[in-house]
Amino acid sequence: MLPYKAVFIDLDGTLLNRQAQVSDRNRECLKKLVARGVHVVIATGRPVESIRQLVASVQSPSPVISLSGSMVHKSLYGEPLAAQIIPFETMHSLLEVCRRLEGVKNILLDEAEGFYALQDDPVIDEFIGMYGKKPSMFTYDKVPQGPVLSILVHAREDRRTIYETLQEQFGDLVHFTYFREYPWIELSAFESNKGQAMATVCQHLGISMDEVIAIGDGANDLEMIAAAGLGIAMENGDDEVKAVADRVAPHHNQDGVALILDEIFQL
Repeated sequence: MLPYKAVFIDLDGTLLNRQAQVSDRNRECLKKLVARGVHVVIATGRPVESIRQLVASVQSPSPVISLSGSMVHKSLYGEPLAAQIIPFETMHSLLEVCRRLEGVKNILLDEAEGFYALQDDPVIDEFIGMYGKKPSMFTYDKVPQGPVLSILVHAREDRRTIYETLQEQFGDLVHFTYFREYPWIELSAFESNKGQAMATVCQHLGISMDEVIAIGDGANDLEMIAAAGLGIAMENGDDEVKAVADRVAPHHNQDGVALILDEIFQL
């Protein structure tokens, strides 16, 4: 009998190496798990379009979690299973505060099928690559009217101050993620995170949280790792992630995911 029925895996800093690719060893490990009937669920801050680019070759039929838990699809190319939307009035109020903060350099608004940008500058190039298309543009005076799943605020020098200012005013309305080195502050619906999305997937699959493994490295993996039956932090992960994990896997650039899953499942 298999020790666990599902594995939830982050991408950047976890499954992906420093070249932002899935190594051959990691890919073969996941394929073996899929062949054994283990649900391999990608759980990432990236949009689903980027997940398709990176892991389609694994051929997992399981759900996928994107935008740090704001969106869940029934499968890699399947229909949406759940979406957590930021209320329009909350988004509008938050943008008005950002308008007055000098350190805010750019803002991205993620939708289910694309994204908006406040400024057309080089910092959005990585997101163009993830989505496979350029963003629509918005202004503080003309914001999107459709459902927004997450907001990314770009700031470098004053990032911590901007984070604290926004959290003080909106901490009871949206979920914040502050990354150690990443220059974007991530905001989503108040109840949205990877842990909540993992619970949604488990209910859909008919399994308990005790029957799953969660692997990650960063701040947006905290709830998922803490809630899983076996939470695993990467060696390169944040200290706060390691503090809630049950185990630590080797470095992401040394096929850490494959190494620890090979051991657990005896692949």
